Amino acid sequence: MDGILLMAYGTPNGMDDIERYYTMIMRGKRPSDIQLDRLRERYRMIGGVSPLLKITERQASGLESKIRSNGDDAKVYTGMKYSKPYIREAIATALDDGVDNLVCIPIAPFYSKIGTGSYYEHVSKALIESGSDIRVVRAESWNMEPGLIDAWSERISEVGIDRSYVLLFTAHSMPITDEDNLSRYRNELLQTSNAVQGGFGNKWSLSFQSRADMGGEWIGPDVKVQIRGLGLNGVSKIAIAPIGFVSDNLETMYDIGIECRELCAELGIEVTISGMPNDSDGVIRAIYNTYKRISPTR
Repeated sequence: MDGILLMAYGTPNGMDDIERYYTMIMRGKRPSDIQLDRLRERYRMIGGVSPLLKITERQASGLESKIRSNGDDAKVYTGMKYSKPYIREAIATALDDGVDNLVCIPIAPFYSKIGTGSYYEHVSKALIESGSDIRVVRAESWNMEPGLIDAWSERISEVGIDRSYVLLFTAHSMPITDEDNLSRYRNELLQTSNAVQGGFGNKWSLSFQSRADMGGEWIGPDVKVQIRGLGLNGVSKIAIAPIGFVSDNLETMYDIGIECRELCAELGIEVTISGMPNDSDGVIRAIYNTYKRISPTR
């Protein structure tokens, strides 16, 4: 029997959990009071908690339903990097259930070593600690799954843009390192953005958001710089689609939904922001087809 492990970043379960969450992200180093206050304010502005965990659970439920309707012999598990249920806990449950193969799928369609690649560090560590030699199959990218393209096309269609809008696709910025110059990450994002915008025909561009409060070189251009540049070039209408994400989370709700909206208002730019695909039929189909494509029992 296959076990399917859906992996996501994680989120604090409330305002009181933010210090633990942030400290874990920083590998055990407590963030400064300023950093904590800044993060607490961002969560306060979106209502105190991110819906990411609940959305991931709905994605798992939708995938289970699709598996049952197709007669597949597989069980779905949910694991988070930085909050419960942790990846190691999900793997322990899968092993207790006696799965023969573990198919791991990050709920992030675009590969990078520091991003989706880091999920597999948690998988490897959990398996070493358990002493298990279970077969593990890893999904790296699923950015061109038709279901994902359809899901984004539907969300953008819902905001009712015409050709006067510039489509601004965004993705999470990441640090450029000697180990990963992020060329694959950028190219996959460009592929998906191009496929989605093909159904609209608008002018479009790709930018990056939510850079961490750290030094070094990060992939760009930054979304705020991009918005200012578009405004200087006479663009008066922008439609933002955070295509580098799948689910609503702090980065889409605050960084785009609040900060970028405020910046556009300041610049006199009319802005509309697409909804996220979340647990839509297209996303469930994309995840299921990714599973079927890489499963050793296909």
